[in-house]
Amino acid sequence: MMYRNWLFLSACALLTACGGGGSSSSNNSVTPTTPTIPEQTGSVTVALTDSPMSGVTTVGLQLHELVMTDASGVEHRYSLGDMSFNLMDYQGSDSINVVDGLSIPVGDYHDVYMTVVQGDGNNGCYVEDGQGIHALQVQDDELPLMDFSVAADQQYSFTMEVGLYMGLNHDSNYNYSLSHEGSWSVNNMSMGHLMGNVDPQWIASCESTNAALTPTSGMFSHMAYLYPDTVTSLAQMGDVYAAPTNGRVAPVAVAPMQQDSAGNWYFAMGYLPAGTYRVGYSCLGDLDNPTTDDTTNGSFTMFADAGSVTIDPGTTGGTQTVMQCGMVSGGHYGMMGNGG
Repeated sequence: MMYRNWLFLSACALLTACGGGGSSSSNNSVTPTTPTIPEQTGSVTVALTDSPMSGVTTVGLQLHELVMTDASGVEHRYSLGDMSFNLMDYQGSDSINVVDGLSIPVGDYHDVYMTVVQGDGNNGCYVEDGQGIHALQVQDDELPLMDFSVAADQQYSFTMEVGLYMGLNHDSNYNYSLSHEGSWSVNNMSMGHLMGNVDPQWIASCESTNAALTPTSGMFSHMAYLYPDTVTSLAQMGDVYAAPTNGRVAPVAVAPMQQDSAGNWYFAMGYLPAGTYRVGYSCLGDLDNPTTDDTTNGSFTMFADAGSVTIDPGTTGGTQTVMQCGMVSGGHYGMMGNGG
């Protein structure tokens, strides 16, 4: 926390000397000045994180500037030094600070975003997968952040979750693009993390039911889908397509299910805004294309409804909530922040 002293300058005084039998005087005066009041500031920290993503090993981001507009319409720009990093290294509750304790004037800020260096195949953002290294183009040349307010001598921390499963796409030539779908930012004081322990019978039953849809690799794509609390049944759970039909609702987040060293199934979602959600499960994640309504026009189906869960951030934010999906014995599987 930063503290500043207010310095008030005062000036004084006319000095007069008097003597007997006559008078003489000398005047030494200091012209009064207007006090200079230091600008009040607070500090802001911004971090990035993502959910696990299969099929790619690197999502390289290169950030150029942090941009924000104050209540008077003045745009503020701060250099991020073209910093580069692999977003895949920061999953679950792990994150990387891209702005660390930046001092900015107090006030309200809107239209907040980070600009990126677009990929051209040699520089800027890129994706590495089994087919090589490919240029990455980010929607609108930016990663948008939430609006926020800053008070004097206060510290604020925000985290942006980049939803790769919903936002990262490529065409037949492996030209990658990253949209803003499935991404959000949150004040760290009002967010929490979710860990789900998953019934192994769900895994076996989903694979058996969908045996005819077994991928050529032989490996099903088991996924957890997070929905807003307006969803109350399996029939309302749509795929990741942004404009679902037939009364279905698109998920707000998606994460792959994984196995820990003991073979227990689990999933993890980090930096969720406080609130109540509903969780669904499918083993057909490979059939869920973000650009199409695969529930209506494809072979994708949801398999199980895990019920509702409430994310309570706790008094300082970042509390982890553990939910049981199906008939699960035992306790905490997997580890947040270590690929989960």
